[in-house]
Amino acid sequence: MATGRGEHPMRRPAAFAGFAALSLILTGIAGRILSYPLNRDENLFIAAASQLGSGDLYRDLGYNHLPNFAYLLGGFYRLTNAQYLLLSGRLLMFVGWIAALCAIWLLVRKARQGIELFFASSALLVGNVFLLGPSGMLVSNNFIPIPCILFAFFLLWRALEHGPPRSIDAFVAGVLVSLTIGLKANYIILAPFFALATVIAPRALSIGQRLLRGSLPLAIGGLVGGLPVLIHMALDPQGFIAHTLRYFTELQPAFWRSVDGPKTVSIADKILLAEEVWMSGVVLMAAATSAVLCGIVILRSGARGLLDWRVLILSGLLACSVLVAFVPTPSFPQYFVPPVPFLILLMIVLASMVEGGSRAFVQVLMIVFALLGLVTGASRVLPGLLAFRDPGSWQSLEIHREIREMGRAAGLAKGARIAALTPVPALEGGYAIYPEFAAGQFVYRVAPYIAPADRRFYRTTSPAGLFEFLDANPPAGILVNPAEPIETRLAEYARARGFVRLDNLNRYGSFDLYIPSSGNAASPPSARR
Repeated sequence: MATGRGEHPMRRPAAFAGFAALSLILTGIAGRILSYPLNRDENLFIAAASQLGSGDLYRDLGYNHLPNFAYLLGGFYRLTNAQYLLLSGRLLMFVGWIAALCAIWLLVRKARQGIELFFASSALLVGNVFLLGPSGMLVSNNFIPIPCILFAFFLLWRALEHGPPRSIDAFVAGVLVSLTIGLKANYIILAPFFALATVIAPRALSIGQRLLRGSLPLAIGGLVGGLPVLIHMALDPQGFIAHTLRYFTELQPAFWRSVDGPKTVSIADKILLAEEVWMSGVVLMAAATSAVLCGIVILRSGARGLLDWRVLILSGLLACSVLVAFVPTPSFPQYFVPPVPFLILLMIVLASMVEGGSRAFVQVLMIVFALLGLVTGASRVLPGLLAFRDPGSWQSLEIHREIREMGRAAGLAKGARIAALTPVPALEGGYAIYPEFAAGQFVYRVAPYIAPADRRFYRTTSPAGLFEFLDANPPAGILVNPAEPIETRLAEYARARGFVRLDNLNRYGSFDLYIPSSGNAASPPSARR
């Protein structure tokens, strides 16, 4: 990596030690991802992705996010012929971590800074205890947008760096922006700011040339990258809106209002949650470091130094992402992920603007940041390293193995249809699931609150209608997660209809398997219609 402008590079032993430490941390992150317990949210993403092609993503499978992550995960499953769905999904998440670090490497090279900046920027990811929790470990759409954003800004920076905009870079940046939005709708803020950048950055060109060489390719790329979303909207606009926008603005709030217990609903509670996520560890250190870099730029170049288009665009994105994090109600920690990539980018850009004697100070500052990041994340990374001592205990492997042993002991035929509101274990066993439960509990639990006009868009049942639904579509087995209160109704149905729980199989973790006492549980779905 170029260290730029005649500075002495970090001594090779120190650089080697840095890469060795980063490799060790990545190994720990891999172990942590692969061994992390199955989470409720993963059922939605894994089940929908694995069932692509068996029905409409929204009307039949109950998906409630923009479609890109389902297609990404489903494509990965087909490309790898995945049999271990949870394990394969977790591997895709780890690929996302590697991609994010590769993007940071490219950005630091573009900034013409020393390798110290790379390690410091990487520390904002690998030392982030928030991302080392569910938001960065689970098979979900929370972490994957981060590398897309980093690559998109790298291309935008390269497109607008010198002279007339490079149209091909602007086009690919536009593709990535739309793909990111299609992964997670919170990042809709990217579109106007990237468009604004193509207008304000090439100051030497006329407005017409800026639009033609920068804005137009960006917009065309945006249309290409937005095709998955646009096609769904064109083919079924009402169903698409019902499952996405109205799910999160009407159905989910209605469900959570009915749930007793603590919820993060008020602005005061959301601020406390934001404080827990942002005002600690490497996020706070990165904010403080960025403030120091701003001060250095102002001292050397005056306030005008902060009028660089990159600083303006990233500051705007950072501010908007903070505001967007407070919009959903109730609030959950993963909603506070969006500012992270913009803080990384802002720190890199500000460091690139430091020149002269101040660069030595910045290099020391980055080394300190990287070391503190390493210490901050160590308590999460170390258990991930230790997980490699016994891969057989990883839940991503354990569930697959044990559910198949359960099925064989119960006499279930491969492809037998299982009723499960936690569908991932059933899919891991090679069994069929009901499309009505492909979203896990996420559609089932809001079914009582679906407006009559919207019911035609949903293929589901509800707690009140569960008995009637299963009587009309009898399962070969029922898989219940006792840790989920909403699944109590499934267990009640099993007992009421004479299903028996296989008590001798309780050693297989936290799932209870019920099969009909009549002994015909091995029949595949086709034999029961």
